[in-house]
Amino acid sequence: MELIKSSEMKNAFISLFNIYAHELSKYNPWLGTQIDSQGNYLSEQVKQFIDDESLNSFCITENKKPIGIVVFSHSGSTEENMCSIDEIFLIETSRGRGICESICKEFWSKNRGVCTLHVLKANRPSVTYWEKLISRCGYTYEKLEENEQMWCYEIILDSGGEF
Repeated sequence: MELIKSSEMKNAFISLFNIYAHELSKYNPWLGTQIDSQGNYLSEQVKQFIDDESLNSFCITENKKPIGIVVFSHSGSTEENMCSIDEIFLIETSRGRGICESICKEFWSKNRGVCTLHVLKANRPSVTYWEKLISRCGYTYEKLEENEQMWCYEIILDSGGEF
């Protein structure tokens, strides 16, 4: 498994994001209305993921073939140590093999402070997955209600982890 900058695999990143957004639209119907004239979901946001150098966006590859996407970011002052996993997605045939867990563990091990993660409340499988993964990795978290559709997890990275 390898992470390759989205700018180096722009078409693959856009295609995978479209699959991701389509899957999420069953949990948030608004997403289904956010398609441009080329058939791409949230095209301005995807462009920002690819072009904004303050974001770390990647295609997740296996044997040089794209199997998913991930977007990380850092915010706040250096004293605050805030980071985020903004998006992470694997195609269905690549799920359940520990790839997402491996990516998250590596990211969390390289950061301190708080890592935020947003999950659609209606996406119960995702809510369950993240709560189990965070705990299994030895971190504590606070689950906050971002709004009526979204949970915000604040993962306390200084709380340990199994590294």
